[in-house]
Amino acid sequence: MPAKLRMNLVGRPGMHQMDFELWSLAVPAIDGCGMCVETHNRVVKHGGATSEQVQAVVRIASVVHAIAATLVGEAALAA
Repeated sequence: MPAKLRMNLVGRPGMHQMDFELWSLAVPAIDGCGMCVETHNRVVKHGGATSEQVQAVVRIASVVHAIAATLVGEAALAA
């Protein structure tokens, strides 16, 4: 089902629009929302991003997420 989020921030995110959209693609890639990934992928591709750029964004987001999960796990083991 569509998220039906009101994204008032999208109009004026405070950064370059393509950077905002690439960040917006990284989040659902980590969370596993296929519909959101497809939507943001379409937007960044329409904005001129290459497949390699999209892949790099998702790869970087995945690595950052994996590091964060590892640190949380290590902290839990130490406690």
